[in-house]
Amino acid sequence: MFPAGFLWGAATAATHVDGGDVNSDWYHWCQMPGKIKDGSSCFTACEHWTRYEEDFKIMKKLGLKTYRLGVDWSRFQHAPGAPFDRQALDHFRGMLSSLVSKRIRPLLTLNHFSIPQWWLEKGGWTVEENLKEFYDFIEFIVPGVGDLASDYITFNEPNVYAVMGYLLGDWPPGEKGLGGYLNSLKTQRHMLMAHFKLYDYIRETHAQKNWAAPQISIAKHMRVMDPANPENPLDLDRCREADYRFNRAFPDSIQEGRLLTPFGKGEKVHDGNAWDFFGLNYYTRDMISFSLWNIGSLFIKQEFKPDAPKNDLGWEIYPEGLYRLVRDVHERYGLPIRITENGVADGDDHLRGDYIKSHLTELHRAMQDGARVDAYYHWSFCDNFEWAEGYSARFGLVQMDYDSQKRILRPSADLYARIVRSGVVPA
Repeated sequence: MFPAGFLWGAATAATHVDGGDVNSDWYHWCQMPGKIKDGSSCFTACEHWTRYEEDFKIMKKLGLKTYRLGVDWSRFQHAPGAPFDRQALDHFRGMLSSLVSKRIRPLLTLNHFSIPQWWLEKGGWTVEENLKEFYDFIEFIVPGVGDLASDYITFNEPNVYAVMGYLLGDWPPGEKGLGGYLNSLKTQRHMLMAHFKLYDYIRETHAQKNWAAPQISIAKHMRVMDPANPENPLDLDRCREADYRFNRAFPDSIQEGRLLTPFGKGEKVHDGNAWDFFGLNYYTRDMISFSLWNIGSLFIKQEFKPDAPKNDLGWEIYPEGLYRLVRDVHERYGLPIRITENGVADGDDHLRGDYIKSHLTELHRAMQDGARVDAYYHWSFCDNFEWAEGYSARFGLVQMDYDSQKRILRPSADLYARIVRSGVVPA
């Protein structure tokens, strides 16, 4: 049984659900033929920005105690040097106030991949001098909402942003090759530097205004990395390298306050421990092998286990991975843990019920073995615009009819609500 004070929640991203923002890099990316699998656009999405009250009532009905939501900079500043949109801030404060009135605790993500198109055209995260403009946004939004939200994610999945935008080229700005690789490292280096600054700034702001002490972290996408052939020393070596670069380098840097390899040479830039919990996003496992043909990825080949159960995107469903990662994070970092994302692409809702039960069972096992886990956010609250997959990948507890914008509770949502209310995962 999960403890009485456990925070049960769900998560979304602003670009995924809000709609109506024409100033983001993702809106512009959607206008380019062939970039989105189903040819769709994030412009409408779920109209969450205007229909939030309807969605929050559903969350209350499900018994959720917390909701992870994002705020997109592009909605608040439409051009370089332009004044920030106070009307948009007032609207967002209304959203947060509605959550708080329903006793649903906000977890606010300050950057969830999307950035203003004008900032991307200046180089975005690859240019250190650009960080000042991002800090200006933070100095607008945090004092503007900090009385309503004291839990923060500074960055969602910096590693995924770097891989998808600068190595694979499937997300904006669509870079590949050596230049893309170097920019992927610059991007993560600058996000690290920004995280340290945001951590200190948010804490100072809350203290100065006598607001509740903030809880701050990143949402770190982690995958279990296993060697395709555990008897092959080359597979083992590449597996260790993949695990370090994808899973460990960024959080290790936060823990130590250093720009560790491959983001720097170990330069000390902060006192360290610049987080109050570990935000863990978990979905799947990769099987790692050595490949002479994968020079650009350091001879690392990543595949899903061929005969394993998979979701609609072909990702392996591997519940034990959540146990393994939670135990590892607990032992490495010694922080309270929040599962900031965990879910399955499953349009028919045939997999989601068992997925929820099996993963929560493994999470509870890790807690029994000593890991402190305070919260679980199911990904996602509702179907949404899932980046390059468009609307084709359906992760929601709530089914979206995009033609009518009707919300339909799936059977898995009813299951999750029963777990939330009882703290017990049924067999």
